[in-house]
Amino acid sequence: MAETVDPIVIGIVAIYLLAVVVIGYYSRVRLKSAMDYYVAGRRIGSVVNGLALESTYFSPASMLGLPAYIFLIGYPFWWAMVAIVCGMPIATLLAASALRKYAPVSFADYYADRFGDEKLRWWIGIIVIVGSILYITLSLVGMALFMVAILKLPYVIALIIGTIITMFYVVYGGMIATSWNAAMQAIVMSFAAIIAAIAIVWQLGGFEGVYFAAQQSYAKIWNTPADAPDVAHVFSGTWIAVIGWYFVWHYGFATMPYTVVRFFTTMDIKSARRSIFWCSLIGGAFYVSLELIGVTAKYLIEKSHPIAVAAGGNMTAMQVLAAIQKTYGIGTVTDYSMIAAVEALGNPVILGILCAGGLAIAMSTAAGWAVVVNTIIARDWFVKLLKSKKAEEKPIFYGRLIAFIFLLISFLIAIQPPALVLDLSGWAFIVTICSLGPGLILGLWWKRATRTAMWVTAIVMFILSMVAWLRAHLVLGHHARFFLNDIIFGNNNALITPHQVWTIPVGFLLFIIVSLLTKPPEEERVQKYCVELTKEV
Repeated sequence: MAETVDPIVIGIVAIYLLAVVVIGYYSRVRLKSAMDYYVAGRRIGSVVNGLALESTYFSPASMLGLPAYIFLIGYPFWWAMVAIVCGMPIATLLAASALRKYAPVSFADYYADRFGDEKLRWWIGIIVIVGSILYITLSLVGMALFMVAILKLPYVIALIIGTIITMFYVVYGGMIATSWNAAMQAIVMSFAAIIAAIAIVWQLGGFEGVYFAAQQSYAKIWNTPADAPDVAHVFSGTWIAVIGWYFVWHYGFATMPYTVVRFFTTMDIKSARRSIFWCSLIGGAFYVSLELIGVTAKYLIEKSHPIAVAAGGNMTAMQVLAAIQKTYGIGTVTDYSMIAAVEALGNPVILGILCAGGLAIAMSTAAGWAVVVNTIIARDWFVKLLKSKKAEEKPIFYGRLIAFIFLLISFLIAIQPPALVLDLSGWAFIVTICSLGPGLILGLWWKRATRTAMWVTAIVMFILSMVAWLRAHLVLGHHARFFLNDIIFGNNNALITPHQVWTIPVGFLLFIIVSLLTKPPEEERVQKYCVELTKEV
């Protein structure tokens, strides 16, 4: 039986959405040029940009996916949280300062200039499009799940509402709207997670109660990764997994398009560097809170969720989630576990704040990726490559049109999502950073990086990573299985790697080998786009 709508929850969320509309309208008034739309006129300070980085990078894959990951397998996930937060400052060294000194407009600009080939914009655009669709999809799924919690509507209707809201300020505000809205959203989502975690600790009688709840659900939740429960695979049950997750999520932070473009919007190099500090500080508090919610979710749902209570306390957490799935038509039901844990608190104020925070993180990520992809297509493809006069004369119109189209495509996929939000995020990360990451990092820091290596790595690794993920997901039954597992090891020996992480070192090795075997780049180009950019960084 469907639950009733709580006016307090709706009221809190309505206040948040009103703030988004006001910021979006104000941003539209300030939107006077293509530079304003693409990179916010390079007027964003370090605090605002750091908060925008947090809310864009920490997608629903963080807010919903990480607690759901703990809920699913009781994996000791504290190490992933530490790796993600502590790894952020490396982005300052690897990319932030150098790219802000270079001051491009599009994610593809550096590749075209460093490797001396405008045609690279075509292939880079294709890769970015795949990542954009995956990330916008998971963001819309996240919005829909929070809308279900707010309005108690069927999932598809909630998805339609969430998509329309996202379209409104992305299409009209561009990067100015997404920067200021994202900063506000970072505050909202971090505050929401912290408040929810505090409420859980309070309800369970302190941290001793949290420990008891976690132990009741997962006997080995506090153990090291080497002692993970029911995991015999060397690549997922040991510290090798820690290294794998670290490189996926934090090498990715320095190279993913939606974070890289945030460095372009800052006022200067110092602002780019300081952005990482604010992102790490607030993001750290956000992650600690998610960890507390994740380790107590199963216990809270089984003991206190209204559906479990109505059944006399005889339902498992998965049975409660299955009942919610049946009522509202949710496709990725496990992603709802974090929301269900907060629903179990029985406090509409806390739930309202959490839902506002959930909408914030989903809208911010969707907006960030929408602006990235419309810049690639409207500016790089139409203006730079196709020399379209109409696109050059009306850049904002074309940018808005493309953002609308991609939001619509992602909406259609989100109706029946192909995987959990954390899995979609991992897929987007791997496809993008194993293909484009080596060219960005080695292009900045290695004089010998060549154009041929950029082309070969981008093409080979994109195709390989797509095949690996799809074959593992569709044929082997799990996205994390090594894609040739059944051929090499047999069906009874599952070799698991975090998000096909092996593609990252393979991509780097391929890039290095091809660079060493091909003609070195021009000295003038190396000096301008490698030596000068990394000097004193």
